[in-house]
Amino acid sequence: MKSQTIDSFQELKEILQTGNIPDDISHFTEASSRRLLTALRDSASSADIASLLRHVLRREDERQGGKSHQLKVPRKHPFGDRASWQRAGITVLSEGIDYYLITANAWQPDWLELSDVYAPDGPVCEEQMRRDYESVVGDPFLEIVKRETYRNIGQQEAIRAVLTAPEKSTLVINLPTGSGKSLCAQLPALLESRIAGVSVVVVPTTALAIDQERALKPFIYPTAYYGDESVAGQERRDEIRDRIRDGTQRIIFTSPESLLGSLASSLYEAANLGMLRYFVIDEAHMVEQWGDDFRPAFQEIPGLRKDLLRLASFTTLLLTATLTESCLDTLETLFGEPDRFQVLSAVQLRPEPAYWFAWCRSEETRKQRLLEAIYHLPRPLIVYGTKVADVKSWAKELSRAGFTRYGVMTGQSSSEEREKLIQNWQENKIDIVVATSAFGLGIDQADVRAVIHACIPETIDRFYQEVGRGGRDGKASISLTLHTTQDLKVAKTLNEKSTITIKRGQERWQSMFARKTIVSGKGFRVPIDIPPSLEAGDIDMDSKQNTAWNIRTLTLMNRTGLIEIDSEKPPLKKDFELEADYLAAHKNHQNSRIIRIRNESHLDNETWELQVEPVRHQRQNWSYKNLQLMREALQAKRCLSEIFNEAYSIPRRQSAPRSPVNVSRACGGCPVCRKNGVPPSPGIMPIPKPVWQKPKFFVGEELQRLLAGDKLLLIFYESWEELNKLGRGNRLFKWLIGQGIRNIVVPPEYRKLIQDVNRIPEAFIFLFENDEPLRMPDIPTLVFYSHLTSISGRYILQNMSNAPRIIFLPMNTADPNREDRRLFNIFSGRALKFESLCMEISL
Repeated sequence: MKSQTIDSFQELKEILQTGNIPDDISHFTEASSRRLLTALRDSASSADIASLLRHVLRREDERQGGKSHQLKVPRKHPFGDRASWQRAGITVLSEGIDYYLITANAWQPDWLELSDVYAPDGPVCEEQMRRDYESVVGDPFLEIVKRETYRNIGQQEAIRAVLTAPEKSTLVINLPTGSGKSLCAQLPALLESRIAGVSVVVVPTTALAIDQERALKPFIYPTAYYGDESVAGQERRDEIRDRIRDGTQRIIFTSPESLLGSLASSLYEAANLGMLRYFVIDEAHMVEQWGDDFRPAFQEIPGLRKDLLRLASFTTLLLTATLTESCLDTLETLFGEPDRFQVLSAVQLRPEPAYWFAWCRSEETRKQRLLEAIYHLPRPLIVYGTKVADVKSWAKELSRAGFTRYGVMTGQSSSEEREKLIQNWQENKIDIVVATSAFGLGIDQADVRAVIHACIPETIDRFYQEVGRGGRDGKASISLTLHTTQDLKVAKTLNEKSTITIKRGQERWQSMFARKTIVSGKGFRVPIDIPPSLEAGDIDMDSKQNTAWNIRTLTLMNRTGLIEIDSEKPPLKKDFELEADYLAAHKNHQNSRIIRIRNESHLDNETWELQVEPVRHQRQNWSYKNLQLMREALQAKRCLSEIFNEAYSIPRRQSAPRSPVNVSRACGGCPVCRKNGVPPSPGIMPIPKPVWQKPKFFVGEELQRLLAGDKLLLIFYESWEELNKLGRGNRLFKWLIGQGIRNIVVPPEYRKLIQDVNRIPEAFIFLFENDEPLRMPDIPTLVFYSHLTSISGRYILQNMSNAPRIIFLPMNTADPNREDRRLFNIFSGRALKFESLCMEISL
């Protein structure tokens, strides 16, 4: 591999001198070289080319252990002049009539503390591998996504927990960014493709829906459902809704607003037919973060889910990489019913980013430092701002500086703009994205090398999430925060949650409840498009904003136990003779909510003071703490891993027992660690334990007959030859899997016994090399002992599991308690010889 990269650099030298860029550049092993050649082919600007050339040179320097490398570049467009090379930290060693000989210097700005000792771009250009996730041997069904291993132990246990989740249960999956949690939603839908059904995945942004669809393109048809008013867009949505109704869509990615709107009727029809399989919320922390603020639809999802569960039995999955105690409390309140609620967590802090902070005296100073960083830092990189206006302003500054290979994304970007940006981003047609926090959520762009904050995020949580969009490939990345005094004021303003006051909340609720109508079997319908009072200021208030505040009022009351938000099937046009009647019913459905009363004193002042106010106060305290941790990060008084540990650790709860969430600390470099000379530390991913005490499983009628009421069956065989005769061993294993066996413990040398098991309809198996009951899901299990395997009587002679265990043993297996006699002769439970079993089931 090393000689290949050296040859690539040599080939790049020749290309730069001749100007002949080959059509196929895929053989270049260095991403920085491929990106540069793509830019040259696309006629990029001299500023872009200078920065990309810098990346190529710095990458080669660091890859070769610090040795300085040189390139001879043409003295013509798009290659710049001496001034442009200097701005990008490049030295011109010599020049001729038609060339410059250049080399790149390490970036060591005097405005970053200790940068003279630790060059910020060094580890990033070296592409130091920071993450220590160890891949885990995969289960056979991974072949459906063309993989043989799990990315890590957390992903393995999460997927196993998903596939064994009891009916109508809710599972929170808390795994680090880049650990593969998206597969937890995708794989079950693909695995169950042999039967009709649909998994609905709610994502926070259109960009993420598009990105998830792109990841699944090799396997199935369009899966992203989003607003697009073109003829093609409308046809696309119609086709998706049709497939949902007949159960062939398999998986759909959509927004909360679309879920509650135009998709709802199709989902109700699928539920009526029993074809909803999984109900997933990706980036589930947004239920709290965005649902509390500007997108209340996030907290209306539970009402729709609850009503769908009355019609169908499906599993709810809540996926996140940043679970705080406040967030978990919110999710449990909204999704804890009607059945079991569990959390599978394997939290390891991100080891990839090195954190650098610089306070800027003025906006002009920040602008100068931002442009310097963009010239010097490797690509691709992201620049984050808090407000849309700021993002647009920074984009203009990039343009003035001569950069062209950048894109802009904000909450105001259209679906078409988002889709085009993501495509350009993933095809290396742009190197920089300037964005608000709406960009990057869950998008699997693995090689982002730098994340710059030209702002102060209002919470440590937002900061950690956005920094985590760098280094998803496990290699070193850089986090640079350029902040001003004014930024802290903006962050404080944003941090003060838009929580409604008690007095105002009561006014809104009284106004809605006074106009209630009874809904048979469900409670009441209340309007959400009415003002809180008839006072002049309220009557004229903006209707959209007013409706949002009414919804916030209902969601706050829902969380505090005064009411329960419910749902109902949207009106269908085919059920109305007159279109006017349908339009009236549709409008009424959109502008009202179904609620159930949970506290009959819901109108009393005292009830609001005792139940609502404490929740408001607690949430304000959590928000304040989140901002304080962000401020502490800027002050650099302790390692950032300690700050993140405080943000994401969740203590054990004794009342209504809940297991703790522990955090494995990691730090890729922060001001405190650099000052103390502490090297980067990766941490270790914790091993999650099975979360279900009574997981979902079935036992076939034939296997039940063989067990005759017992949970343990021993099968004794003479030799491998007996098992392998006419392939009977393989056929027996398939038969057992078809009868419900899901855990299989078998030594690697006997894996041929379970070949082709994935061709059994509706079957999946979990594969183990050793019998580890405490680590294995409590589901029907087959354990195969060879003649070479040591046997423990504790697991042979008793079965503490709730599920059947089938154990294959050599005929000469000794009694674990007395070696002078055979187990077959003294075992008092259910036992069969292999030959007898084959005859009994006509194998």
